[in-house]
Amino acid sequence: MEIDIAKSLRTAIKDGKVAIGAKETLKAIHSGEAQLVILASNCPDKYKKAIEQSETPKVEVEFSSVELGSLSGKPFIISALSVIDSGSSDLMELREKEISDDRS
Repeated sequence: MEIDIAKSLRTAIKDGKVAIGAKETLKAIHSGEAQLVILASNCPDKYKKAIEQSETPKVEVEFSSVELGSLSGKPFIISALSVIDSGSSDLMELREKEISDDRS
């Protein structure tokens, strides 16, 4: 079953807990709260490298930072976000897929 990332993201933002923005995402990673990181396709390299060094599962989506901001219902660009609590969304299925892919 394919996950509709846009729909799942809106659900997680609505009834879960999401850290929005690259700086907030890095804070969530360092505090151990981040369960999954979602990177925009054009996430700046300085943030992308720092995020990729962490062991937190991450997914790079085909959306640009402008599109990710719009999908998230925010009036600004979003280069990265981290899911702390997915609420009733199915985003954690992406996390499980990333973990299993890393083990392969």
